[in-house]
Amino acid sequence: MDKKTITAMLLAFMVVKTPVTLAEAQAYAQPQIIEANAASEAHITENIKNTIDKTNTLTTEEKAAAVMAQYHKQLEEEAIRIKAEEEARLTRENVSRTQSLVSAGLSAEFVNQYVKASAQYGVPWQVIAAVHYTETGQRGSTVVTSYAGAQGPMQFMPSTFAAFAVDGNGDGVTDINNVDDAIMSAANYMASNGAASGDVTNALYRYNHDMGYVYHVLGIAQSLGFK
Repeated sequence: MDKKTITAMLLAFMVVKTPVTLAEAQAYAQPQIIEANAASEAHITENIKNTIDKTNTLTTEEKAAAVMAQYHKQLEEEAIRIKAEEEARLTRENVSRTQSLVSAGLSAEFVNQYVKASAQYGVPWQVIAAVHYTETGQRGSTVVTSYAGAQGPMQFMPSTFAAFAVDGNGDGVTDINNVDDAIMSAANYMASNGAASGDVTNALYRYNHDMGYVYHVLGIAQSLGFK
């Protein structure tokens, strides 16, 4: 094969970056081929080598980028799936809690507050609901006050509330008469007295120093599924 043909094939490969046949190379490069000496052929060969190396590098990078893109897509899809499953689980559990409350003759109006307080302080939601029912029949925000001076939907003594008050609705205020604040504060108080670590009896006794009260609340909590 003469130098013109070799040069034609090398030039054609440099332009199209794919292998070409002899006929294709000659057809492409013949009008512009000049006599090539050894130096020019070496230069062309080096350029082709560099082009091939660069092409291979880009191809590897592109493949890596495609793999990473697919990986991130799978991660996103997995996150969406997990979130959907978690939402479905929470919905099922809330339906179950609602059914438990209604079956026991209680209102399910504040089930979300019970669950939120339970999640934050580790006190069984059934116990929180039972205290709320026992204290005020599950009243919402109220200024009702007992003869002993206990106030609000969870019947806190003002001094006790001040020590364990929690802003349950995020309005920046802790209000003894607000149902969200009162429920969250009651969970905090019971958790501080052992309910979060399993000593619900002591927590209830500290809430009201009467074992009859403790057994009454426990009975209601058990009817809601507390064990």
